[in-house]
Amino acid sequence: MNRKNRYAESSSLFESDEFIEEHVGEDRERYLNSMAPPVFMTSLHALDCIEDYYDVPAGTYLYGRYGNPTVEICEKKIAGLEHGKRAFLYASGMAAATSAVLAVCSAGSHVICVHNAYGPLQSFLNDYCAKDLGMEVTMVHGYDFEEIRSAVKANTSLIVLESPGTATFSLVDLAAVSELAKKNGIVTYIDNSYCSPIFQKPLDQGIDIVMHSCTKYLGGHSDILGGVLVVKDENLIARLSSMRPWLGGIIGPMEAWLMIRGIRTLSVRMKRHAEVAMQVAEALEKNPKVKKVYYPGLKSHPQYELAERQQTGSSGLMSIELNATPDQAKKFVNALKVFKIGPSWGGYESLVVMPLYGNTEEYCAWYGASRGLIRLHCGLEGAELLLEDIQQALDQI
Repeated sequence: MNRKNRYAESSSLFESDEFIEEHVGEDRERYLNSMAPPVFMTSLHALDCIEDYYDVPAGTYLYGRYGNPTVEICEKKIAGLEHGKRAFLYASGMAAATSAVLAVCSAGSHVICVHNAYGPLQSFLNDYCAKDLGMEVTMVHGYDFEEIRSAVKANTSLIVLESPGTATFSLVDLAAVSELAKKNGIVTYIDNSYCSPIFQKPLDQGIDIVMHSCTKYLGGHSDILGGVLVVKDENLIARLSSMRPWLGGIIGPMEAWLMIRGIRTLSVRMKRHAEVAMQVAEALEKNPKVKKVYYPGLKSHPQYELAERQQTGSSGLMSIELNATPDQAKKFVNALKVFKIGPSWGGYESLVVMPLYGNTEEYCAWYGASRGLIRLHCGLEGAELLLEDIQQALDQI
């Protein structure tokens, strides 16, 4: 049955640059001129004849594992925002990330991965791909380009990036890495969740696959799980088109609709997150109880010039280290009231977590931060309220 079909032919909206990104995919005349796209809560679509079942016509929907109209609207919007040709939505960020690895790599492949990539993805590479698929994995500090260059082997298939990383916020020179990769026939992948498409467009800098945890800023309301891969290359489009139905990880229509809602306010929210975070970061730099602030928007960031070159802004996430022991830092976190303890970010709510507290001192030294590192997500409650909360918690240590 030919079910890879229509995805390769769904690029008509991208044949011209003359479109408003947030409105891409909204064929309102097809939906009774509804301003909000409908939610197609269906698992299948009926066909006109049995012949169509065995050779599905382009543009025809059949079964929810292959595609859904609401999902496709959302995919077109994200592809437009990222300047990509095709986006593939998944039920979680991990489903997207692992699908990218499996679509590009095979048994015996070598993967280069930055040290601050998403932890579960590192576990997938090291504990499954390396042990069960016979793949090689080399961990590198992404901010050191020469380390990446020296890690390249004849069998390197994929370079996994995250820039900025979401603990110490180190950056990778995307243009340099993509140039290196193309010379060696290597596919590049980046987690762009921190910046969102509003503040960084890696495809324009030569990266092959852009991934987002849609649970973060693209959803923006702390109410969905989702992931997406965005690509330009036709070979990657064909590969991901066939892989997603096999792995079965497509997102549901209700989650896609909620993401469409989030995308409508993405630009406004990102600018507000950035504004609040910058005020908080600048204030904390002056606080005598704060040892260090990790935020790429600050001029004190060691890679500030690179951030200025490849980003148009920094989001609401940052980390700090206190002039205190890890246990005192834990007491500070527990004393916060507005910031709630939680592992995610990207919604209205301000959140806090200690990402390295459970690790060894040896690991933290390699990582480049202490066990007392505190990650803050500045939500939309306002800088004044957040700084008051931080100060009252600092007063308790």
